[in-house]
Amino acid sequence: MSVLVILIVCLLAVVAAGALAAPRLKTRRLRERFGPEYSRAVLGHGGDVHAAERELTDRLKLLRGLELKPVDAAERERTERELARIQELFVDDPGTAAADADRLLTAVLDKVGYPDQGRLGAVSVHHGELVPEYRAARSTLERAQATRTGTEELRTALIALRDLTLDVLRAEHPVRRSGPVRPGRVAAAPAGPTPSAG
Repeated sequence: MSVLVILIVCLLAVVAAGALAAPRLKTRRLRERFGPEYSRAVLGHGGDVHAAERELTDRLKLLRGLELKPVDAAERERTERELARIQELFVDDPGTAAADADRLLTAVLDKVGYPDQGRLGAVSVHHGELVPEYRAARSTLERAQATRTGTEELRTALIALRDLTLDVLRAEHPVRRSGPVRPGRVAAAPAGPTPSAG
């Protein structure tokens, strides 16, 4: 065999290996970026990984077209004070406090520049680790409007709304953020008591 044939065979092997590895690399990157949202998307597409990955890729494209802006320091402080007020209100009126936290999060998302259409998908690109708790919080708030919801459920909803609000507030350059986001839990609430199941 000539050296040229060996080089061509080696080159084809490298290209084939790259072609086989590319989808796995894409999957890994999407899983890291979206966290639990990746699994939710796959389930939402009946296990069709390719359809789920197209949806998540579309979310990335949507976000690239947005001009997200960080919240300035004064607005961030005002919002954190409002969160503290809402947490204090929780003791006397858990339902109102949770609903106020939801409205405050919506106002912050508007200010940063997340779109109304496809908002949760866009938010999941940078804050995917917190989106499952947000979904649960929204479900709790919807049930609270129709029926009596327990204080513990409302406390959990308020904490999820607070955590996502703080994560969005503290994102200095949301549009330039890259790689997986792993904010974890917010260890300390802004000034004020932690909502309790009182």
